[in-house]
Amino acid sequence: MMSYHYQRGVGLIEVMVAVLLLSIAVLGFSALQVRAVSATDESLVRTKSLTLARNLSEVMRAYPNAYVTGSGTSFTTASPTATGAVSTVQAVVSSSAANTVTVDTKTIDITNPANGCLSTGTKQETVGSVVKTIPAQNCNMSQLAARDALMFKKIAKDEDISMTVVTCPGTTTQAIQTQMCVIAAWNETKAMLSTSDSAACANENGVYKSGSHCLISEAY
Repeated sequence: MMSYHYQRGVGLIEVMVAVLLLSIAVLGFSALQVRAVSATDESLVRTKSLTLARNLSEVMRAYPNAYVTGSGTSFTTASPTATGAVSTVQAVVSSSAANTVTVDTKTIDITNPANGCLSTGTKQETVGSVVKTIPAQNCNMSQLAARDALMFKKIAKDEDISMTVVTCPGTTTQAIQTQMCVIAAWNETKAMLSTSDSAACANENGVYKSGSHCLISEAY
């Protein structure tokens, strides 16, 4: 009887220890699952960003002679060698423009087909002594480049990715043929190169900052 009295409650302790061990195992498994989901999400957004960066590089190459001057949402066509000239795609993507910009006094609005540089029919125009049928909605090269840049910027925004195009560190000429850097950033990271801003993707030398969520792709 005394032996039985001394062992009273031992079974409960064993159950509690077993539950404790099981809880630790479940917590560890849960943490692993959270980490796996986070890594999957990071991999997915990184793949999307890389695809967007590559596509933007192709858009830039499609308009090698489209350069503008200006800032904000208003631009004017300029020659590549003009003071302050920047490739049209770079100017629009890196500007504050969302869906609308003005290029050569023409409003380009991707939310309005009538102002999106899309053909809305045909018209007759005399070229020399020849009458030609041309699209009724015509745009110059810089205006078309601005439209494509706005469309691309919207696609990135819909994926919660911010993008910009800057001159790569060590490159002094503003020209896509030399070397430009396409920056894609997500979460709280800013798509910029800055030593002073802790939220920037990389410093002014192009070195990634610890903990940043972004990628930099060179375009020529």
